[in-house]
Amino acid sequence: MNGLQDFIDQLTASYWELLLGLLLLVVLWRIGCQVVGKRPLTKHFPLVTALLDVVVLPMWVIIIAGLLRHGLRMLELPSLLGPVAWWTDLFVNLSVAWAIGRVVTVIAKQRRRRRNRGEHIPKLIEALLSVSVLMIALGSFMWQQGYSFTGVWVSTGVAAGVIGLALQRTLSDLLAGVSLGIERPFRIGDWLELPEEQLIGQVVDLNWRATRLRGWDNATVVIPNARMANAALKNYYSDHHLYAPWYFVRIPGEVSPRFASALLLDAAMRCDSVLHFPNPVVRLADASKVPYSYMVWVHLRNYPSMFRAREELYREIHLGLQEAGIEVAPEITEMRTRRAHVNRAEPPTVALALRSLDVAGVLSDDELNQLAARSEYRYFDLGDQILAEGGISDAFYVIIGGLVDSSIRLPDGSSKVIETLGPGKHFGISEMLTTQVNFLEFTANTDVTLIRIDLEAVRALITQRPELGEYLAEIVKTRLDAADAARVASRRPVRRLSLRDVREGIERRLRSRGSRGGPRG
Repeated sequence: MNGLQDFIDQLTASYWELLLGLLLLVVLWRIGCQVVGKRPLTKHFPLVTALLDVVVLPMWVIIIAGLLRHGLRMLELPSLLGPVAWWTDLFVNLSVAWAIGRVVTVIAKQRRRRRNRGEHIPKLIEALLSVSVLMIALGSFMWQQGYSFTGVWVSTGVAAGVIGLALQRTLSDLLAGVSLGIERPFRIGDWLELPEEQLIGQVVDLNWRATRLRGWDNATVVIPNARMANAALKNYYSDHHLYAPWYFVRIPGEVSPRFASALLLDAAMRCDSVLHFPNPVVRLADASKVPYSYMVWVHLRNYPSMFRAREELYREIHLGLQEAGIEVAPEITEMRTRRAHVNRAEPPTVALALRSLDVAGVLSDDELNQLAARSEYRYFDLGDQILAEGGISDAFYVIIGGLVDSSIRLPDGSSKVIETLGPGKHFGISEMLTTQVNFLEFTANTDVTLIRIDLEAVRALITQRPELGEYLAEIVKTRLDAADAARVASRRPVRRLSLRDVREGIERRLRSRGSRGGPRG
């Protein structure tokens, strides 16, 4: 250290004007950065500048001390050289420690941003890190100067006790902040609900004394860390975390639970703010008393989107129930003498449901009624297999309520869902009208209500109207092209069929069924 001090003294004695000018330029540059508010090097290269500070800061402390010693010699004040050397050693240790603490902080920030999508380190953690390294540097300086830690501790024990008593609440908040920083029950950016405080807000800062929450009214609430550590809280997490609330709807007990569940699920699937994967879930929550209570469980992108999604969900539920002629049953708390309204809502008739098909536009009312006479409702529970892979269907199905998964078998034997069909969709027509085996497997994703249309009804219509066979052939060709694309995706052998092949396959299928007997009564 003495050799370095002699070198600095010689340097300042020879070039003190140059060093003093450089020092003034650095001071003016830092003041300008503070006024303008821009530090491009620190912003774009934070780790590089932090590493440079480890060398630059103690070097400037040594140069400033050298200039000060040179000035004291010129003023003939040698008695002050000893205190200057003492303070120089102290500030060199503190500057090195501060720079090392900044390097550690910058590295921790960069790692956390890569892992947690830009999450910031609480200011409390940064402050504790800075204080820790400064205390280590101070202890190292005292050891270098020959001070005894035991003597310092005993001499300051009484003062520390008085200060600790006076700062009891402040120290409690500090230790609670350290505990929150280590345990991390929440992070900056998370939404918290504190029932005892009747408060919901987003965490914007966690410092040594308090946690700051910003509420929906854009006001900031400051809660001491000691209260925050002892409070019961509910964490809704940040904007990158799925939020899955559930809502209850009361529907009269006269309405079929299957029909009611299908209506509620269809309403949830129509909402743009509700995620379709994971799928919405509707369950009959309570049928022990009337009105029945149904739970609608949905997944949203995050907690703040809940308000828009809830409004949209209730709006679609209201519209769906209104179109079906169902009134949401209210909670009645008064005695009434009038006769209660009896809900007689039923699922739509088969003929009405068939009008939603893509072939309904080319059929007359009599032909639709003819199809409806040979059709029937079918019900499937969650997980039931509706149409197996490798079979040949003798009917096609129209989905009235619920969701149906269309899956494909991959070469490794696993099953992959390629499409989820909702109300108004249909399947099985290509498998029914051709001799091709079913390439896809259809499974109930929820409780499902279907209309099953028999092949004999379709054969009778095509016999009366041959042009209908051409129209169905084009629909079947579209279905088979989609199946071929699925085969290619699964790396199975593909044999593309032309429209002529499909037409001939339909004719063979209908002739083979017609030769076995006429339509069943």
